Amino acid sequence: MKFTNDPKRIAANIRAERNRANLSQEEVAAKLGLTRKTYLTYEEDASLLRLRNLVILADMFGCDINAFYLP
Repeated sequence: MKFTNDPKRIAANIRAERNRANLSQEEVAAKLGLTRKTYLTYEEDASLLRLRNLVILADMFGCDINAFYLP
């Protein structure tokens, strides 16, 4: 299986998984202890998430962390 290091692709995958989990940006940001504006930067590729937050997101979205790194 191939994985991507492209930040734009990772950001798009995070957004897609959030939508699949039917969660709003506000809900996800609150669970991460972030403001919506800060979380939005992760979905827009302006910032990289810490591994700890990626693990929380994968659990919240019901997916494997590898889903964020698929091309």
